[in-house]
Amino acid sequence: MNLFLTKMTTYLLGMGNTLSGVDSLPEDWGWVKDIVKAVDTLLYPLLIVVGAFGMIYAVVIGVNMARADSTEKREEAKKRLINVVVGLAIIIALILFFKLFIDQILPAFVDPVEPETGTGA
Repeated sequence: MNLFLTKMTTYLLGMGNTLSGVDSLPEDWGWVKDIVKAVDTLLYPLLIVVGAFGMIYAVVIGVNMARADSTEKREEAKKRLINVVVGLAIIIALILFFKLFIDQILPAFVDPVEPETGTGA
């Protein structure tokens, strides 16, 4: 299990692959390549910002839950905390999916395969 987590961490941090999926797109996809490169560049900072704000907000809600006077306020804070954790997990999963999509799925989908030319004989 340790080896799996190590490999996953090195892949997600970009240390595992030196050739980005953006570089393997066809040359005539100029504007698409620019957009994909911009999104690829923004994914890790976005992951850091979303994770940091989500954790800070979860701590604030946890403090509110601990300081709640009545059970109604405690239950409301508990519902909000559950919603924050679920939302944060979904957002992080989507960001990591986009990273996987850009690096693995998109180049395989758009692999420039030359059509066969000839008379078919």
